[in-house]
Amino acid sequence: MLPFLKKILNKPDDTTLLPGAVFVDVRSKNEFASGHLPGAWNIPLEQVESQAANLKGHPQVVVYCRSGNRSAHAKKILISSGLSHVVDGGSLPDAKSLAEKAGIKIDELVKETLPAVSPAVASLKDENVLKVLIPTDFSVQADFSYLLVRNLEEHLSVDIHFLHVLDFPDTVTLDGNGNIETCGEIDIDYVNGQKRIADAKLNQLKVLYGESVSIHLQFGKVTDTIIEFAESNQYDLIVMGTKGVWGVKEKIASTEAQMVARRSNIPLLSLMCDRSDLVIKDILFVHDFMENDHTDIPLMQTFSKYFDAAYHMLYIHNDLAVDPQKVHENIRKHAEAHNLTNWYGHIVVAPDVETGVNEFLKTQDADMVFIGTHGKGGFFHKSAAESLIKHLFKPIITFHFNTK
Repeated sequence: MLPFLKKILNKPDDTTLLPGAVFVDVRSKNEFASGHLPGAWNIPLEQVESQAANLKGHPQVVVYCRSGNRSAHAKKILISSGLSHVVDGGSLPDAKSLAEKAGIKIDELVKETLPAVSPAVASLKDENVLKVLIPTDFSVQADFSYLLVRNLEEHLSVDIHFLHVLDFPDTVTLDGNGNIETCGEIDIDYVNGQKRIADAKLNQLKVLYGESVSIHLQFGKVTDTIIEFAESNQYDLIVMGTKGVWGVKEKIASTEAQMVARRSNIPLLSLMCDRSDLVIKDILFVHDFMENDHTDIPLMQTFSKYFDAAYHMLYIHNDLAVDPQKVHENIRKHAEAHNLTNWYGHIVVAPDVETGVNEFLKTQDADMVFIGTHGKGGFFHKSAAESLIKHLFKPIITFHFNTK
């Protein structure tokens, strides 16, 4: 993790370990395998609630993850499940420090054997450049986006662009030469001041991340400008961090990532926390596998080929008349149409997609989720893709259906 991020992430609990305390790593199984504390249990966040009963016999439970976001959520889940002595250990380095303060000597992290990758796949790197746009408000969520994209560079050639949007009305414009025009309702000196601040912050990104990244500044409504800029410049992927939304707030507000997922024709990769140690081996693809679906998803083929990832093709329904054999046949046809060779078909009965995904993840972990959207959402249209963006602590790639 970049050093400057450590100062602004969730702070771990300041506590003393009790004898018999158990450490629980709530990252995915593949992240856990990449390095964890000796003796730690691995319970991915999505499985914490279902496995809470197994932890009740311990005098203290210390949860940790990559950056402290998932561990904070895990603590809330365990407390609501009836556990009282739960400690948010924060990030992996924080948890290691907590253990060492208690006298537990940790010479090195334990690394598990990751799923084998064939030599042919291990040596592959896609030479087709993936053009990625990262909208930034200079928050830690944007930094998480960059770290995840850098992680993809092991097998993909990535061209990274940062975009910052200053939210000004249409009467304030910025031309290609950096000249500002305003009708006078907003003081031009104020606009120039905001532009100077934004330019300085964007240039600081090049200092932090290197001259290879590109930076852009635009004026306008944030969501509209992100989408228009991405589509007019033909980006392959938009990557956005989000804080997620729960409770009453989600009824009255949408996150920026939700709005981009709803309206953008370019796929969106959204994430809630630091996934710089992400290992992509299991991908969950949530779909209805309708026979007239003509959606082309090049990113699915790319991830399958260059990361040697297994696809878990999930169909969720609440209709007792559904023919499972027909569903599995449709899944097979879909996999063949997208040149997927390493795949598994699954059917889950649930009242809605989000519930079905959570039920599935209780027994089968996944490193990333693909899900399509019809581009509808808001108060009168509930979007399964947007619900997952708000609530699921997994990197999620959303795309628009083509069912014509």
